[in-house]
Amino acid sequence: MYRLFCNNNMLICRNFSAELLDKPLDDAVMKTQAFENTRDMIKRWLEENNEDLVLDDVDNMIIAAVINTIFRQAPAAGGVVIFENSILAIERNGRPDLPKGHIENNETPKQAALREVMEETAIENLKIIKQLPSTYHCYLLDNQWTMKKTSWFLMSSDSEFKPKPQTEEGISKVYLVNKDNVNDFLENTFISLSVTLKDEILNQL
Repeated sequence: MYRLFCNNNMLICRNFSAELLDKPLDDAVMKTQAFENTRDMIKRWLEENNEDLVLDDVDNMIIAAVINTIFRQAPAAGGVVIFENSILAIERNGRPDLPKGHIENNETPKQAALREVMEETAIENLKIIKQLPSTYHCYLLDNQWTMKKTSWFLMSSDSEFKPKPQTEEGISKVYLVNKDNVNDFLENTFISLSVTLKDEILNQL
């Protein structure tokens, strides 16, 4: 299932694989009426954004072509870091979040995730356990719709919990989420995180 979040609403494509977004655009597909109709639907959803949009009966190659023509890409990576029976969290611009950031040129998602977690929290000795589901959300920037795919990784660290928030990135606090405060975190963080990573987070507590 593919879910693209815009504010608190979702574009849902239950039969679509995000891997198709990496394939070259097909000119023949983009000349079809189905492509035009699908592009109009998604653009209208972006502009109105008052409910979820489900596209289960649209050809996958059309969905991929439409998404790639509407959005520019802003790839990012981040970590769900285990500390004993807790999860590392941050408060960014007043909102609960997980450490993440943009993937730089010539950097893999794994490298970016490790770097961003360390930079934003000052937690060291990070090790990747496994890759988690990616999140997709979009926003309007300089009159251009931008889609951020965030590659998430489950991590661990054997260092002491002596965090230092990266204040220049709007981070005011680094703290631990446990069974006592996980519901508050999930209710107040971004919907893309709470929906996509909820089970993974709860399984670690």
